[in-house]
Amino acid sequence: MKKRFLTVIFLFFYSLSAFPDNIRGEVGSLITITTENCVTNFKLYNLTAISVIDNPFIEGLELTLTIPEELLKYRDSFMIDIYYGLDNAPNKTLKAYKGIRLLSTTIPVSRKMFISIPLSEISNQDTIPGSIICSAVEISELPLLLSITPVMKGIPSTVLTSVFKLEILPVMSNKGILNLDISSPSPNDKYTILLDEKKISNKTDYILAAGIHQIRVESDNFKKISRSFVIEKGETSKINLVLESLLPMVVFEAPLGAEIFLDGEKLKYISGNGIHVKPGDHVVRIELSDYFLSRKFTVAADKNYKVSIFLDILFEDN
Repeated sequence: MKKRFLTVIFLFFYSLSAFPDNIRGEVGSLITITTENCVTNFKLYNLTAISVIDNPFIEGLELTLTIPEELLKYRDSFMIDIYYGLDNAPNKTLKAYKGIRLLSTTIPVSRKMFISIPLSEISNQDTIPGSIICSAVEISELPLLLSITPVMKGIPSTVLTSVFKLEILPVMSNKGILNLDISSPSPNDKYTILLDEKKISNKTDYILAAGIHQIRVESDNFKKISRSFVIEKGETSKINLVLESLLPMVVFEAPLGAEIFLDGEKLKYISGNGIHVKPGDHVVRIELSDYFLSRKFTVAADKNYKVSIFLDILFEDN
């Protein structure tokens, strides 16, 4: 009978953890976690607010609490509480909040306390031996509020001014981002992208496992590009690739005001600039006022050409 009564009490208090609790205190530190560890100090009764930037590679938080030596003699005298799902964003003027309790436990009689907070249900983060592992919290349910309060009477005032050290380390997934930019002469150019020998669609960002990768770009009209690159854990690697055409280039030079047609299509050209054309036979035509002239020419695959079009006046003696 006694064992059954204790079980019922345990389930009752566990169910209360899903409801908001009242939190009172002054926020001493407002911390935003990026990809680097962060260290802060705080005193009893102070609240520490912990936010995390929206980063797809942060899987969790590892908290290391260094406990002042003068507290070690007071066993089970201090509680650490961590809350999430706050009703208001923490700031240094507001002193009352509501939040869901994520952790509530006594401070151990040791110099260090380790707390692991997964930020995803699928988090596979490795934890420090002896860590307290909390339930998973989504980043959207942050920030967290952390506080330490005494639960026993008779504690000297000198102890109540003790300073705690808190180190927060983001746990990064073993992935990074490839930011790929491919420049080609025309937005309609067609080419194939192979990432680690697998064909992929043309987009900007790709999430990849950390390590060495290879990208290859192939096309019938451009020189093949092959490059190895490294993806760092939790970071973005940028790669810019410029496609170089395999097609022959033809440079046109013509009088000012002339219109040039290549195979019946009017060219939008700037004198001295080249355009790529397919190998084979072509017809160029120039129109200048009422004057026109056309010529046929042949382009080989491995050569570039210059087509100079000019008007001249010829004088002849009779």
